[in-house]
Amino acid sequence: MKQFLRSLLVAILFVNIVAHGVENSGNTTDCCKICCEQQDCCYKCNDCCLGPCDGYPFLLPRSQGRNAARELVGWQQFINRYDMCERYGAMSITVEYTRTTREERIAQFLFGSDLINCCELYIQGSDVKERNVRAWDATYFGLPSTYDSRVRFCPRIENVIIDLNYFAGLDDWKKGAYLKINAPIVWTRWQLCMNENIIDNAENKTIPAGLLSNKEETRKDPATTFQQVMSGCQTYGDMQTPMKYGLIHNCKNTKTRLAEIDITFGHNWYLEEDYHLGGTLYVAIPTGNRPRSRYLFEPIVGNGKHWELGVGLSASYILWRDCDCGQDRYMGIWMDATVAHLFKDRQCRSFDFCKKPNSRYMLLAQMGSNTDEIKTGVNNDQATTASYQYKSNLIPAINWSTFNVDVRVDVQADIAMKFGCIRDNWTLDLGYNFWARTGEKFTLDKCLCSDGKNYAIKGNAYMYGQTSNNGATIYPIPFSQSMADIHGGAAGNGTTNLEIDNKQLAWSASGNPLQTLPLTGRDQIYASEKSLLVTRGNLNVGKSPSSITHKFFGHIGYAWKDRDDCDKYIPFIGIGGEAEFAMDNHKDCCGDCYDSCCNSSCGSCSPTSCTCANTTMPVASTSNGLTCCSTCGENTCCCKKRGGISQWGVWVKMGVSFE
Repeated sequence: MKQFLRSLLVAILFVNIVAHGVENSGNTTDCCKICCEQQDCCYKCNDCCLGPCDGYPFLLPRSQGRNAARELVGWQQFINRYDMCERYGAMSITVEYTRTTREERIAQFLFGSDLINCCELYIQGSDVKERNVRAWDATYFGLPSTYDSRVRFCPRIENVIIDLNYFAGLDDWKKGAYLKINAPIVWTRWQLCMNENIIDNAENKTIPAGLLSNKEETRKDPATTFQQVMSGCQTYGDMQTPMKYGLIHNCKNTKTRLAEIDITFGHNWYLEEDYHLGGTLYVAIPTGNRPRSRYLFEPIVGNGKHWELGVGLSASYILWRDCDCGQDRYMGIWMDATVAHLFKDRQCRSFDFCKKPNSRYMLLAQMGSNTDEIKTGVNNDQATTASYQYKSNLIPAINWSTFNVDVRVDVQADIAMKFGCIRDNWTLDLGYNFWARTGEKFTLDKCLCSDGKNYAIKGNAYMYGQTSNNGATIYPIPFSQSMADIHGGAAGNGTTNLEIDNKQLAWSASGNPLQTLPLTGRDQIYASEKSLLVTRGNLNVGKSPSSITHKFFGHIGYAWKDRDDCDKYIPFIGIGGEAEFAMDNHKDCCGDCYDSCCNSSCGSCSPTSCTCANTTMPVASTSNGLTCCSTCGENTCCCKKRGGISQWGVWVKMGVSFE
């Protein structure tokens, strides 16, 4: 007995160590993968890993079908039986409803420390009085410099799960052997619960010529709010292609799929009346949907389309038995544990620029050959022809930073332990479930092929200059502003581009100084020589955050065991519930965050449609407890970002055992 308990304790400790330790075994060179020697598609190893307070563009919770707690309860007396020499088994069906809590924590995971008051995102132009330093620049979304709004997010995930389970004892083949098959059917609904409160809609305000195009940019319907712009299908300024990925809206996205098919083969090494201990081999066949990055908060059924292979332990021990009542009154503990590897799968993912959280929502400017022979220099005599020239095309950065990558997860652990009490036909289960997953790792088996175009970060740079002579001519100029982030370009840049990269005064091919738009007689504008182009090596392709959750569950059931002894079928039924808590960012590390700013109202889905290429179509066309250093402060925090979700669930489990 002591040996059995010792083995059980060692197994539990081993699984916890593996789940917590694998992700900490790397160094900074693990953050990215060198795929080739070409600069445009090479992932350079650097220290650009995700910070604890950075937003992350993709959320993958645990699979709705991966729930050791739900599987463990209600039927322990009908499986792993010691008294069988022939085949026996049990079938069950569990219907569960789950819903996320702590919505602010999910919002913080997606947007990071850019959130204000825990769940609000400020969209403000550069001319807003007392502009918040964490506000997103309104100009990136085709909105005037005086635009001011507050966008609140309370993300919510709901699931309805029909979990089908089958257990077959194979004692007629080998004593203690068994086979389990699990097939969960899932309906899931994801909604950001997004509400925009517009403080100043900048009505009748225009965007200055040269900032987004060579003309004064007027307000275009329906691009009058941030929420409308982020729903997609909208261009502005020199933008020729609307945003394709990472769309943000308030519509409800749903999916209905078979999450995966789990097959477990097990063998009990020790199988007695009062205890058992055995090992399992586990494989998951993915049948859910694959991430496509169309939406920031896209519904996922299953584990992200990964094949899984793992091993596990199954054990039990009866603590007390009423000998006068046979096997119908006893108490004990049960445990199931699985450690698995999620194999690589090709998925479409979006990435931010290194050390620039949420920068995928910035603008990039296309650069090409200098066909107008624009010159740069301190004066006309010393000016030389610039290497690049702006090609009058802006794109959302996310269109460029979204591509297919190979994704894998090294270790996933799911451990459930429960105390169970059986009294005649009644059962009561109380337990704890630990689930953890290391961060996703991204690799490429070949170089990324670009579209053959060169891009630079636009920031708040002006993109055009004009000659001051009669019949002034407007020229696109070379520029880049690599220091810009989602909050805007460099302070003090001005209309003459004082803070762009490698600035030099701009001149036409004939030697005329190029001035800012739209009026002549203004100051001469600066251009870049050279423009700093973005490459794939500028992207943060470090592994995603790990996830850890703690769950407490309970179940009460009834089995009709007092039926006719000749009847080999015993039906059972029970109800249960669970409360799961995710480890996530601590407020001491990433700012104050309280679970109080979200309510039950999600608001309306707006807009319901948009026009793209003269065709109207639906917007929704498809269905952190962290540890800090003892000197934790603004720059000394050593927290880790986590990616699990907190949720609660209730279920009804019913089935039948047979001999």
